[in-house]
Formats: sequence, C-alpha cells, structure tokens
Amino acid sequence: MRNAGRGFGDGPRYAVIDGVAVIPVSGALLNRFDFLGDGSPYTSYGALTREVNRAAADTSIRAIVLAVSSPGGAADGILAPAAAIRDARKVKPVTALVSGLAASGGFWLAAQAGEIVLADDMAQVGSIGVYVLHIAMAGLLDKAGVDVSVIYSGEHKVDGHPFAALPPAVRDQIQSEVDDLRLLFAREVSIGRPALSEKAALATEARMFAALDPKTGTRPAISARLADRVGGLSSVIAAFPKAGAGSKITGTTTMDENAIRADERARIGAILSSPEAAGRTDQARYLACQTDMTAEAAIGVMANSAKVTAASSTSYEQRKAASGAGGHVGIDTDHGSLSAKGVWGKARAGAGWGKAVERANAELGPTAVAGHSR
Repeated sequence: MRNAGRGFGDGPRYAVIDGVAVIPVSGALLNRFDFLGDGSPYTSYGALTREVNRAAADTSIRAIVLAVSSPGGAADGILAPAAAIRDARKVKPVTALVSGLAASGGFWLAAQAGEIVLADDMAQVGSIGVYVLHIAMAGLLDKAGVDVSVIYSGEHKVDGHPFAALPPAVRDQIQSEVDDLRLLFAREVSIGRPALSEKAALATEARMFAALDPKTGTRPAISARLADRVGGLSSVIAAFPKAGAGSKITGTTTMDENAIRADERARIGAILSSPEAAGRTDQARYLACQTDMTAEAAIGVMANSAKVTAASSTSYEQRKAASGAGGHVGIDTDHGSLSAKGVWGKARAGAGWGKAVERANAELGPTAVAGHSR
C-alpha cells in the first residue's frame, strides 16, 4: 500500500492500494475549509473534488474507491464533487464502499459511483429528503424582556427570521424550495445511478435502508436498488480489472498480498497497543478494525476523546434507547439560512454524530444547508 499523502500539501491525500486510489468521504460534508480524511470528522467539497479529479487524471491509478461514512451535510456545493465523480467514471472504474452509513449528502455522492458496495451487514444508505428548521424565538425573548426590532428594506429581505412566527405565505415559499431541492436530489441520484429511477428515489420518502434485516435475512438496501452488494475493501479492489500487459503504471508501489496483510496487522497492533487505547477499548477496536485510518491518525483521535469510566459507560440497550427504536446512529442538520445565524445540529440519533455536529458548531460556525434528513 502506498500512503499517497495523508495530510496537507501539494501531494495526493488518499491511499493507493495496488493501483487503486482510496478516497475518504467521511463525517459531516462542508462547502468550505480543506478537510479530507486525515483523522478529521469532516469532508469539504473542494478537497474531495480536487482529489477525485487528481486520481482520475493520474495514469498510475487504475480505479477509484470512495470510502463513504457520512451522515450528509451542506447541500450548497455538492454538485461539484458529484459531477467530478461522474466524470471520473468515464476514464476508470469508480466504486463507493459504504462503512457505517451513507445518508443524505453522503448517499448523493455515493450514488454517482458505478457501484455501491456495503462494507458489512450494519451499513445503511438512503435519506433522500430535505428539511428546514425554523425556530421562533419571540416568546422566549418576551419572557426575557428583550424587544427585537427588525428593520429592513425589501419585502422579502427577512423572510423566515426567528423573531416571529412564520407567516403562511413565507412557510409556503420555504416548503416549495424544500420540495424543489428534494426533486433535484432525486434527479441527481438517478443520473448517477440509473438503476434507481427518480420516481423510485422519491418513493423512498427519505427512509434509511439497511444492508441486512436480521428478522428476515433479506437485504433491504439491495432490494430497493440503493446498493449493489455486500463486500469489504479487498473484494472491491479484487473486482477491478488489472492494468493491461501493455499499459504502464508508474509511481505506484504494488505489494503482494502477504505484505499487505502484514502491514495491516502492524497498523491494527499499533492502535490497540497504544497508551491512548487504555480506557477507550471500543473506540480503539473500531478505529483499528472498521476503518482504514493510519495508526498515527487513530491515536490522535483517541487522544482527543474522553476515556470510558464506570460512570459514563452505558449498555447497548441504553444506547439503543437513546438513539431511537432502531438504534440508528446519524444526525440531522437543518437548511440553515432561515434563522439569523442558521441552526447546526438537530440530533436524530446518538452520541457519535451528535458530538461531531457540536464540534462543527463550535469550530466552524453555522452552515448554509442540511444533512442527514435532506
């Protein structure tokens, strides 16, 4: 495996395995800053577009894997990486490998790949929908003795401001915009994934579809045509055609299978045996066995995470109850621009993504558009 530059700089920021670029699409999706994997809980559209274009143009790269694990994010800006993924498919195979979930914007991007593969039976895909959250703060401000005067010029300049209830006409306009965005979402999905028609995408009504229904043994995501099969990274890479005998692949270090396995064992061992893994056993196992994160990046993530103590530990059933009847872990984020500063983070489910949204809110400020329930 060639680590083609995890980190910032001019070089590629994706790993290369046997001539295949593995590009991370992880965490909340943003239309600003420069995030792409590297242990970050975010992916920015500019960085993703650049790396997809880079891998598509690199003659040493024979195929591309989008390693997707995302609840979605901003709608604004998503068209650029979606188009880049479709363009890359014209010159080499592109597969989306979903680990955890590809929801909303995460699925929008995954759908542009030639194939969607679910990494395991717990993977989920979908959430083809949109929502806007408006918070009317007038009552709260009245109780606090705060009188807000909104002074504006232009009849619709402050439509949707948070200091009064939504007038019916403004609500209708917002509903129209939300419906239009959902239609665009479904249309983009069907362009990238003809097996899932626009009508069928809309008919999902923003539901999530699991890789496996444990009660029936069926595969809802595949039956609904939101995914193609279940398989790991090695099976995805093995499915790509090898470079032809007459082709010339340069700049790629191709390792034999035993060397790759040895490298992976060393990576897992470094994560699990690190001092940072103490008190973070579950997190260490997840980072080691369920992600392709480098040992250095995983240790960095653990170093910034709280240790699990007896007081903070919760049972599976408690976590399931906290995250909803289905135990689904994901986030909802709002359309944003309707309040004075936007609202980042209506938590649909549990602790992981909720914390990511809180960090985004604290570190990045409000975003323009929505995530998991888009």
